[in-house]
Amino acid sequence: MKYFLCLFLWIVLACSKEKQPEPISISDRQFALHGIGNAVVIRSFLDLQNSVNALNEFASSYVHDSTNTQKLLILRREWINTVISWKLSSVFLQGKFGVDVRAPQLYAPANTEAIEDIVSSAISKFDPAFMQTLEETSTGLAAIEYLIYGTNQGSVAPVLSAFNAVGSRRGAFLRALCLDLKLQSDRLLHQWSVAGDGYINDFMASSGPERSSSIGVLADNMISTISKIKDQRVGAPLGADQGAARPELVESKYGGESINFIHAELRSVLQIFVGQKTATTGVGGLNWLLDKADAKSGDVKLSKAIEAQFTDVFQKLELIKVPLEHAIVANPKQVSDVYEALGRLHTLIQQDMVAGLHFRK
Repeated sequence: MKYFLCLFLWIVLACSKEKQPEPISISDRQFALHGIGNAVVIRSFLDLQNSVNALNEFASSYVHDSTNTQKLLILRREWINTVISWKLSSVFLQGKFGVDVRAPQLYAPANTEAIEDIVSSAISKFDPAFMQTLEETSTGLAAIEYLIYGTNQGSVAPVLSAFNAVGSRRGAFLRALCLDLKLQSDRLLHQWSVAGDGYINDFMASSGPERSSSIGVLADNMISTISKIKDQRVGAPLGADQGAARPELVESKYGGESINFIHAELRSVLQIFVGQKTATTGVGGLNWLLDKADAKSGDVKLSKAIEAQFTDVFQKLELIKVPLEHAIVANPKQVSDVYEALGRLHTLIQQDMVAGLHFRK
């Protein structure tokens, strides 16, 4: 009798356990994923395409009037806008997403010697077929940065002189780089959009609780992006691990825009977390899912603790009023504060957020 009573109680407990609801329902995961897909992902690739189109327009304008200082400055501004757009969209081209759509690396460090060899080569024309044969370090946004900023701390005169040198084909190569960038951004939007290859449908359909789901991949991409900002964008130039500062390792070594781009790359992670690309557009993101699961950090909602840490990093970045390479030398404490704040954010995302999203293996 005792045996059957124990068996009965075990069955009751097992059934009760099976009926316990998941901390985050599949429908909630689907809702968040559809919101992020429509409000953030597709908008990011649309913005990238628009920025690249503007860059092409102003590059053509400058090449046709390459002694015009004002046109060069406008071209630089459009280049900055394009890099920011790339930073905001590239978080969706990492991990599984990048493999699935064969994502390019549009801001690989520039190989300046190779670029100069190409400009001075006997190649008859820099057509799309030729551009596809080049390494990523000879194309993309960093190659454009090198051409329009030069290596003289952004001084305009040497750049104007180089574009107007006898026999120089810098203008033709600049236009080819911008056109290649346009083809790449058009391809990315086509691959993701419903009107194209429709990868956005696969993205939104993978809404399960597994770590391999789209939400899991987004979480991994958030973690890897924050790690990259911390270790490569800030830590390496600061010399956090080497003990000696190496300001030449900043990302935007010719344009002096590294702080601006760190800010954008951090926003790329934040937009996934809050489910919105702008202050007026969006739905619940991963923060909403954490609230659904009643995730806490001590007595505070985990979503609020993470948002507060994002704010802390942004505020510390705002205190740096000079290019990063100068701040590392003149005020390394400010840069160290950013590095340490990024470390705290990384821990909250990698450990607390992932635990709060209740993934299954």
